[in-house]
Amino acid sequence: MRDYPLENRSAFSPSVAAGAAINLAPVTGGFVIHVLGDAKSDEAALKQVLAKIAPELGADVRKSAPNQWFWVGDADVSSERLTEIQAGLSNQFALADQTHGRVRMILSGPSSRTVLAKGTMVDLSADQYAIGQSAMTQIGHIGAMITRVEDDSFELIVLRSFAGSLWDELHHMMAEFR
Repeated sequence: MRDYPLENRSAFSPSVAAGAAINLAPVTGGFVIHVLGDAKSDEAALKQVLAKIAPELGADVRKSAPNQWFWVGDADVSSERLTEIQAGLSNQFALADQTHGRVRMILSGPSSRTVLAKGTMVDLSADQYAIGQSAMTQIGHIGAMITRVEDDSFELIVLRSFAGSLWDELHHMMAEFR
């Protein structure tokens, strides 16, 4: 838990890159919480307990590794509320707030798959990558999580220290579509 209150600020300038076939925008506000489960934990049980303990925050989780997830949402979560949520969980799950250590951005538009294909080996075709599916991968040299959030829309989660580099790299990769 945080020892002092932090201000959630975007790692990017307020400008948003937009074009006819592509759009890149930072996700401002919200939370990213790393959930560590024990060897017997599963995603269904995690979603069920989150929906019961914190229904106002939703149970939008992305699988990052075996028995590990990122729980994300658009509401801000105080340290006190996070402590309450942790207290309501069984010993099966532990929470680590990553809100200030990770950045979310949304790449959307009909050309979003083509842009991401320039930097990652993940097959993001609609028939292989369902809405809600996530993958930890590399985009160029930067580790990131890609989640398909809508038909032609992908959420990227990256460590804050690499966010500027990924942002710049995505701008280069999408230049032909603007």
